Amino acid sequence: MLSEIISDYSAGHRPRSTAIVADCRTWRVCGEQVYNSLRQNGFETDHVIIPDGPDAGPVCDDRTCAWLKEQIRDRLPDAVVAVGSGVINDLCKWASFELNIPYVVVATAASMNGYAAANVAAKIDGVKVLIEARPPIIVVAEPQVIQNAPKEMTAAGFGDTIAKYQSHADWVMNNLIFGEYYCQYCAELATGFESLLLKHPDGIKKGQSEAITELFTALFWTGAAMTLVGTSAPASGGEHLLSHVLDMIADLRKEKHDLHGRQVGLGAIFSAALYQRLLRIETPSFAELPQDIDSKFWMVPTAVNVIKEQYLAKRPQLEIMRQKVSQPQIWKQLKARLRPATKSPQQLKDLLLRAGAASSIAEIGCSREKAKAAAMHMHEIRKRCTVIDLAWELGILPAAVDEIIDEWLID
Repeated sequence: MLSEIISDYSAGHRPRSTAIVADCRTWRVCGEQVYNSLRQNGFETDHVIIPDGPDAGPVCDDRTCAWLKEQIRDRLPDAVVAVGSGVINDLCKWASFELNIPYVVVATAASMNGYAAANVAAKIDGVKVLIEARPPIIVVAEPQVIQNAPKEMTAAGFGDTIAKYQSHADWVMNNLIFGEYYCQYCAELATGFESLLLKHPDGIKKGQSEAITELFTALFWTGAAMTLVGTSAPASGGEHLLSHVLDMIADLRKEKHDLHGRQVGLGAIFSAALYQRLLRIETPSFAELPQDIDSKFWMVPTAVNVIKEQYLAKRPQLEIMRQKVSQPQIWKQLKARLRPATKSPQQLKDLLLRAGAASSIAEIGCSREKAKAAAMHMHEIRKRCTVIDLAWELGILPAAVDEIIDEWLID
C-alpha cells in the first residue's frame, strides 16, 4: 500500500498532505485508486489533472511546468505523487524540484527509463534539453497495471532498453577520447539485462507478464544508473538524438510525432549502422566539418539561438576528437573497445521486430524526407559528442545517410 510505503520511508515524519498529478487517462487507470487509498489512510489529498496538448497528450515543456508549479503551490502539499509514465513523471520531477518538494511516482507503463533518473527531458522554447533535477524518493509499480498498458507503450520501453548498447558505446568513446568519467558498475546496470530480455523479446510482443516485469526492471535500473553517475551517459547517446530532432521537427511543422522509445529504437539502428561503418576503417581520414548550424532549417529564432550555442560549445571538443582519432594507437584502442560494446544494426532490427516494436520509419508515421532531415541535423543539438559527431569527422555523414536509411530504416 502506497501510504504505508511513504510512512516507512519517512521514518516517523510522515507527510500530512499529498498532491496527486495525473492526466485524464492515468487518473482512470489508477490515479483515483491512489487518491482514495491515501485519503482512507489519513492523508490530506488533492489532485491535479494535467490537460492534453495539441497531440492528445500532455507536453513536458516550460509552459506546462510553470502551470503545474502554480497548481502544486496553491495546494501546499508535503509530497507530490505522479501517476503516469514519461511526461507526467518528468513534469512532476521538474516542478517538485523547483518547489523543493519530494515526489513519488506511481508507474503506469514500462515505456521509458526515466522513473529512477534525476534528469528531465523537456522542451524549452521548442528545443529539446536535459534538465538536472532530483529522482523520486519512491517508485511504485503495480504489475497488473504495467502489464495492461497499451502495447505501443510497452514496445516503446523495449526500444528505449536496447538503445543502451549504443549509448554505452558512446560512453566508452568519450571515456577514451575525452577522459569522461566511466563507471563499470553503472554500465553493467544499464546493459546487463540481455539474459532477461534480449534472448526472449517475443514475450514482450505476446504481453507475457514475466517479460513485461523484466522489461520494467531493466528500465528502472537503467534510470538508477543515470542517477548514480550523475549524467545521462549510461542510457542516452547519439541514438536518442534522432528522436529529439523528430520531436522538434514535428513541433516546427505543427505535426504529430510518435512515442519517444519507438523513435529511439530506430535511432539505435541508425547509430549501430554508423558504428558498423567506422569499425571497418583501417586508417581514418577526415572531412571538413560544418562551421555552424543550419539556421534556416530550425526556423524559430529562439530555437536557433539555443542550438547554435550548443553546437559552438562542442566545436573545441570536435577538434580534440580529430586530434586523438588521428593517432594510430588511439584509433586501434578505440576500435578494440567499441567492437564488443555495440550491437549490429541487423541484431537490433531483429530484436525490435520480435518484440513488436517499430523497426522502420513507416511504422512511426515518418516519411523518408523527414527521417533524412532529422539524420542530417542530429549533430547540431547537443554539446556532448556522440557517434554522430565521429561519423561527421570521418566523412561517413553526410555521405552515407541515404544508404543507411534505405538499408536499415525502410521496410
